[in-house]
Amino acid sequence: MNALAFLSAYLFLQLGWGIQAAASPAETQSTAMRPPVRLSAPLVLQAFPLLQAEKSAAFREAGATAQFTFWRSPEQLRALVANGQVDAVVAALPTAAVLARRGVPCVALAAYAAPLWIVGPAHLAREGEPPLDTFRRLLAKEILLPFGPGNMPELAMRVLAVEVGLNVTHRHCGSAMEALNLLRIGQGSAALLPEPSASMALNEGTVVRLLDLREAWAAVFPEHRDMPTACFVAVGDAACDPHLRTLLRQSFVEGMKYMVDEPETAFAAARNSCAEFRVILERLPDGGSTFLRSPVLLAGERGKEAALFMLEQLQKMVPSSVGGALPPSGFWDMGHEK
Repeated sequence: MNALAFLSAYLFLQLGWGIQAAASPAETQSTAMRPPVRLSAPLVLQAFPLLQAEKSAAFREAGATAQFTFWRSPEQLRALVANGQVDAVVAALPTAAVLARRGVPCVALAAYAAPLWIVGPAHLAREGEPPLDTFRRLLAKEILLPFGPGNMPELAMRVLAVEVGLNVTHRHCGSAMEALNLLRIGQGSAALLPEPSASMALNEGTVVRLLDLREAWAAVFPEHRDMPTACFVAVGDAACDPHLRTLLRQSFVEGMKYMVDEPETAFAAARNSCAEFRVILERLPDGGSTFLRSPVLLAGERGKEAALFMLEQLQKMVPSSVGGALPPSGFWDMGHEK
């Protein structure tokens, strides 16, 4: 099967849509007495720590078990949360903020900065060019966005454009495959893709990586160099359970670090645990090791500071993207992990 057929399936946890209570005896009961912890994520790299949660040291020591479900669309994610069918999810940062503003118990446990690549034909590449110069040059051209309006990749690009005084010339299209086909026939200059879509596109030989938006972000915001786009959140009753929140956060942090420290072992585990991951990973360059190392985990004070700064920029630019106002203070529980 052509690898491009899979690209659109991996776009996105990036949709745009915390209540912390004091612990009670019921909330601090042994995790081993609980039913399985219900976890969900889209088909992205950050699903791996959730797929492997039951095998994590944190879960084993607590005697906890887990169930995992992929969410395939923003509508499915909203339904899972609204119907109380999930305890923790990977979601776009503004999605979590909107949930909290709407009164859904939702607490951010960790965030991460994953690559967002502008890709295009090789003649647009400029070796050694400063990232901000590349960003300015590429934004003068039409950028294809293979996702709906208001999704997180577009919002991140717009934040950068506003900060440097540029307008974004863009066109929405239905999928990464459609974007690449448009590039082939000259209808569009470049496209904005997340991983693994960007790496899979490179394997097709159509495009090259031109710029990781994280590099432009670090140049535009030198005091806030991290560019978080998504987070891991506890929802519903789990959001009100400090003990369970700690367990979830520790397991997620452990899993994310494992991918960076042991990419080959993590690659094998991902292949064995999920047929869809196997299809993706087998189509990536260098065996997927670069892909596995690509996201930057943001936890503790660093995570909270970075995520809050991103939400502040979104709130100034498009208030509705974060629910009209910043989340309440109880939204944050990123611990002290580094």
